[in-house]
Amino acid sequence: MATLPTFPQTKLIADDAIPEDKEFDGLRIVRYQSDPKAQTAVAQNQYEFQHELGKRHMIHGVVLALKGAKPNYRITATMHPTLRVFTEIVKYDPSAPPIEDWEAQGMLKAHEQTQQDFKGAKKENLANFKQYNVEAIREERVAYLPTISGWQSAAVFPETIFVALDESNPMALYGILYLPKKPVMQSDGQTQTAALFQAAHTGLAIKAGALDSFGTTLEIELNVTPERAAQSFADRNGRGSKKNKNLVATLDSSSAMARLRNQAVAGTVFEDRLADGRTGGASETATRNIADLSTMDQILLNVISRGARKEEQIKLYHIKHFLPFCREFLELLDSEFGDKWVDPSPKGSEPYRLIYIHGWAFALKALAIAYHDCRRDLIAPLAAAIGTGSGDEHRTAEEAEELFLAKASGNDAPEPVISFEDFAHRIHTIDWLRYRKHWISLTGYKLDRNGKKKTREIKDGPGGKRLIVDGRAQNTAAHIGTVVNKILSNKWTDLTATVDEPTK
Repeated sequence: MATLPTFPQTKLIADDAIPEDKEFDGLRIVRYQSDPKAQTAVAQNQYEFQHELGKRHMIHGVVLALKGAKPNYRITATMHPTLRVFTEIVKYDPSAPPIEDWEAQGMLKAHEQTQQDFKGAKKENLANFKQYNVEAIREERVAYLPTISGWQSAAVFPETIFVALDESNPMALYGILYLPKKPVMQSDGQTQTAALFQAAHTGLAIKAGALDSFGTTLEIELNVTPERAAQSFADRNGRGSKKNKNLVATLDSSSAMARLRNQAVAGTVFEDRLADGRTGGASETATRNIADLSTMDQILLNVISRGARKEEQIKLYHIKHFLPFCREFLELLDSEFGDKWVDPSPKGSEPYRLIYIHGWAFALKALAIAYHDCRRDLIAPLAAAIGTGSGDEHRTAEEAEELFLAKASGNDAPEPVISFEDFAHRIHTIDWLRYRKHWISLTGYKLDRNGKKKTREIKDGPGGKRLIVDGRAQNTAAHIGTVVNKILSNKWTDLTATVDEPTK
C-alpha cells in the first residue's frame, strides 16, 4: 500500500493574538513598520486574516486616521477605490439597499431614520449625477467628485484589521485595511453614492473599462453604533441646512438644545409625543403627536428669550439655569391640557386639534412667550447674557459659565407683566374651544368656495352634532403676538366667554 505524503503545516497567528490598539478604539493593528516580528509574519503570510480573504476586503493605500478631539476620536479609513471596488466595498446602494444582511448589522433603524426615498427632486438629482459620471467616462468632462463618507457597524468592528506600513504620523497611519465584507451606509453623499452604483451598471462603463479605471474617494468611519450614526447625521445636516429639521432634532443627542429639550419634556405629556418628521406629524386630525420637535425647540426658546436667541447659542452650561423654567412651563401645560390631548380620540369625539386652540403650534408658542413675560424678572437677565461671551473659544466651560453669570447679574430685571399665579389662573379659566367667537376674532376663519365662512359639522357629545365655524390656525408671528397680547391684557376675560361664532 502506498504511503500518503505529508506536508509541513505552519500554525497561523490567530486574529485574537493581534493587539487591540487603545488609541484607535481597540482596533487590531499589525505594526509592520515598527515591529520586526510583525514584518516577518506579514511577509511570510503567517497571519490568519491573510488566509481569510473571503471574509474581508484587502484594501491597499488606506490612511487610518483619528478625527476630531481627544478623547472622543472618530476612527476613519480613507481609500481611493476604482468604480468596481467601490461598489464591492460599499455594497449598500441607498437607492436600492441590499436585503440580505444589512438589517442584521444594526443598520435597519439608521436606514429608516436617515436614508431618504429617491422621489421627486431627489430622483431627478440622481439621474443628473449619474449622467455626469457617464459623461466623464465618455471623456466629455473631468469628473470632480466629492469624497463619499460612510460608516460600518460596530457589530463587525472586531473583525477589522489594519496593517500599518508607515507610522510616521501617529494620527494618520498608512497601510492595508482588511475590512469585513459588510455594507457601508452613507453618512454624507447618498445621492452621489447611488449615482456611482448606477454608472457602474451602465453598458458604457463595462465597454470602456471604467470599472477598473474610474477613480473614487471613500472615507469609512469604523465602529459606529446606530446612536452614533444618528448623531453623525444630525451634526452633518443640522445647522444652516435645509434638511428636515424634525429628523435632525430627533437624531441629535449631544447639542445643548437637544439635551435641554429632552430633560424638559421627560415625564410630561410631551414625552414620546413629539413628531420627528418620519413617524407622523401634528396635523388637524393626527392625535399621537402634540407638536413636532422643531416646534418644541421654538417653544423653549420662547420661554427662555421670547425667541430672541437661536438654538445654536444655547450652551451646555446654560441648561441648568433655564431647565427649571422650561420644566415649570411644560408641567403647567400638562396639568391644564394633558387630559384634553387624548390619543386616540374616544369614540363619539373629535381629534383635539379640531376642537381646541391649545393643540396648535401658534397657541403653544404664544403661551411660552406669555410665560416668559410673567417670569421675566428671573429669566430676562439670563437670556440677555446668552451670546455675549465673546472669546468663548478661549475659555473652559467653567470660565464661560462664570462670565455668563457675571453678565447676567449686571443686567436689568424687568418687572413681570403679571404674576405666574395670575398667568396659571388665566390659563385655567380661558375657554379654549377654537370655534368660540373670541377666538375667531383673533385667528379669523376659513372661507368656502363662495367666499363665505366655512363651516363644518362636528360630533358634540354622544350622538350629538354641532355646526361650527372653521377657524384658522396660522403659525405666524402676527397671530402669535395677538394671542400673547390678549392673554396678558386687562381684557383677558373676553377669552372666557362661551359664545360660538355665528355660522352666518
